[in-house]
Amino acid sequence: MIIRNLKLSHFRNYRRCIAELSPGINWVYGANGQGKTNLVEALYYLCNLESFRTRKTPHLLQDKSSEAVITAQVESKNVQHLIRVNLSNKGRQVILDNSLVRKVSEYTPTFMALALTPEDVNLFRNVPQERRKFFNRIISFNDSIYIKNFQEYSKIISEKNALLKQGNTDQIPLWNIMLARSAVKLMKQRNNFVESINNYLSDVFKGLSGRDEMLKLVYKPSLITNNFQESEILLQLKKNLTRDLQYGFAVTGPHRDEYHLILDGKKDRDYFSQGEFRITNLSLIMTINHLLFNKDSFSPVVIFDDLFSELDDEVVNSVFKYFLQLKNQIFITSTSEPLKSCPGKQFQVVEGQLV
Repeated sequence: MIIRNLKLSHFRNYRRCIAELSPGINWVYGANGQGKTNLVEALYYLCNLESFRTRKTPHLLQDKSSEAVITAQVESKNVQHLIRVNLSNKGRQVILDNSLVRKVSEYTPTFMALALTPEDVNLFRNVPQERRKFFNRIISFNDSIYIKNFQEYSKIISEKNALLKQGNTDQIPLWNIMLARSAVKLMKQRNNFVESINNYLSDVFKGLSGRDEMLKLVYKPSLITNNFQESEILLQLKKNLTRDLQYGFAVTGPHRDEYHLILDGKKDRDYFSQGEFRITNLSLIMTINHLLFNKDSFSPVVIFDDLFSELDDEVVNSVFKYFLQLKNQIFITSTSEPLKSCPGKQFQVVEGQLV
């Protein structure tokens, strides 16, 4: 996927912005607070129809503006598209090739961006909900059936929780049967995805960091089962009923699953330095990128916001050499001017303007 050009109107601190973009590396630099992250946020929103910073659309509008507009010419899977995203206090409107997009599912299989932001660096230090949200989104990109299974599970768990809050146990056995069946599908898909990641993760980590250590993503279901057997899950759900009633919600299930990174036998939040959090998260993003390309020959747009801070020069050079081998369109933000070896285009941002 390649964003050929970008036009912004009243988006964040950009009153007006027009940029012709490189299909390779785009280096966006400038002092803090000038609008570098705002620019790549617009690109990310264009691809994923969501921000990596806020869920509130009005926050994306320039002060005192009633509407913001993102417009771009995009090439995806060898097809040219014109995209316009209108943002207002009432929500958003997406127009793809002069047709109104009514469902996100009509849009997202064709357009996608991966991002690594300062907030993402803390992914494995944050609360488990953030990791589940991240992997739900990523697995959905890689497996179109996953989102349907996740929505099915979410409806079932919502119905069961409503009964638990009421203290109504008469229908719980029926919902447990449906829950076990739905949970197995999700758990298998999550496990398969993690196994696919681990086929490449250590090699990607070595290529980026130069360190010959094993990096592993660990999936830890809250329901313990041997080979994801429905009967075993159903038994656990029955045993947990007393505790479920005590709390007023289901205390176990895929909605409580966990993910961890293990580097050379060390668990992320217990032992990782800030630099290790940054390079291991980058390795994960690049491995996901590798899986997407292997599956559909699809290269998403990749965004790195303030990536090189807290990385030593040797690692920075190693990472940049890795980037040069990629087929993706890449956006890098930095307070520093581009590396001398940087091809592509450079954009300096000053007070919401490209100079």
